[in-house]
Amino acid sequence: MLSLNKFLQPSWRKILLSLTLFCGLVLLLWPARVLRSDNFVFYFPNSRHVVPLEVIENTKYLPFLEVLNLVGKLNGLQEKRNTLKVGFANTHIELRADDPRIRLDKETMILSSPIRVSNGKWMVPSDFLTTILPKLTGQSVKYQEGTNRIFFGDVKPGSFTLRLEPESNGARLTFQFTDKVAVRTASENGKWLMFLGDHPIEPLEQSFQLHNPYVTEVRFDDQDGLPKLIITPSTAGLNFYPVLAEGGKVLRADILKPSPPQPPPPTAPSSTTASAPPTPAPSPGAAEAGPATPPGTLLPVVALDAGHGGDDAGAHSRDGVAEKDLVAQLVARVRQALLSTQKFRVVLTRAGDVNETFEHRAVAANEAAAAYFLTFHAGDLGGGSPRIAVYTYQPPGLPLPLPGGEARLLFVPWNRVQEAYLDQSRQLAQTLQQEFTVLVGVKADLPTPAPVRTLRSVNAPAVAIEIGTLTPDDDAGPLTDTVFQLHFSSVVAEVLAALQGGGA
Repeated sequence: MLSLNKFLQPSWRKILLSLTLFCGLVLLLWPARVLRSDNFVFYFPNSRHVVPLEVIENTKYLPFLEVLNLVGKLNGLQEKRNTLKVGFANTHIELRADDPRIRLDKETMILSSPIRVSNGKWMVPSDFLTTILPKLTGQSVKYQEGTNRIFFGDVKPGSFTLRLEPESNGARLTFQFTDKVAVRTASENGKWLMFLGDHPIEPLEQSFQLHNPYVTEVRFDDQDGLPKLIITPSTAGLNFYPVLAEGGKVLRADILKPSPPQPPPPTAPSSTTASAPPTPAPSPGAAEAGPATPPGTLLPVVALDAGHGGDDAGAHSRDGVAEKDLVAQLVARVRQALLSTQKFRVVLTRAGDVNETFEHRAVAANEAAAAYFLTFHAGDLGGGSPRIAVYTYQPPGLPLPLPGGEARLLFVPWNRVQEAYLDQSRQLAQTLQQEFTVLVGVKADLPTPAPVRTLRSVNAPAVAIEIGTLTPDDDAGPLTDTVFQLHFSSVVAEVLAALQGGGA
């Protein structure tokens, strides 16, 4: 056996030093892969769609098959180890992994960066949108380099300008829009959100940094397909009063310090009415958008779980839509619908394209003391689409007694936590199913108990919601349809708001 002194002789030390330097160089020079996940919005004359965006080696990449399915229909697909051949309309497309060249019939075009395969999906750099997509579709394309949105065909996005004016006890933001907007407000994480309706918007600036004692930033965001302004106040406790005027083309938002209660007048000592905070008088013809919930209000939590992720893509459709991406898109819409009620905070158990463990998903909900937990999936539900199935947890044996019962347990095993909420979970499932049945063109199956692993350790009323049909034999168009997703998310938000209001 080598002694420690012999092992540390000069010759061995040189070898160890060389290996250390080599490993350091490998880590330093190894190409960076996916740095972050984001969304990219496609605007069409009558619809909009959100697809996941990846940044690989500082280049924006989009899922090739999903983009093609947004602008047309595939009529053939052949995939080998490093080659993908696709029939699109009357064009034969061929591309290779780690190669910037794309072959369109007999013509070869070169992209700015090589094509990648990430988590089993073929990814193309963003300049594919402006160099190749117009040739394939014959449609005009409007895309501003560096942004995460693109406009197809006759879509003419609006824009706006911003002016900041000081007030005696606050500040006024004035937005002048080129097109009419319809504003509704919400608050999230100490910020105010103003949703601007359905008309596409291409801002002149994505973010406005304001050096003001009442507001620090105004940022435009449409990552979920819903154009909105996000206003960051400089401090907590300010009042927010938005007013829409001039036919919906001018939006004024006053950010004011609360007025202190006024002492009663000397001539009326019995009066104890405190003066209300001043509200700006709306201009003639103005429609009040309504004040948002003050930032910092403590609200119950809803935990939303997008199934699968990362190298686990789940089911997939004939037109290349993966379950992990579909349910992530659906969760984003449900999240927004819940926040719009101003009755909930939202926790996401999966952020980005990662494959979280069952335990991680349950812990994320339990640590947030979630009032409700919903996990979303998509798969084969048989004929007809869209179709919805709601599941509750089915324990392997007799359920645990409810907390507070005669046989109450002091310590509940981790794998049996959900059993104390089975009745509440069934009530939630039944209410959701009943409301899903009113959606036009949607079939909603009766709630079913099943051994859904994701629900097992959740310490709250919990259900699994599956939409379908998502199979290699069917296109996913009915499930990715914006109208369906918005109606679906509205139903979920309304049901939870009603149950919460009723003290469920």
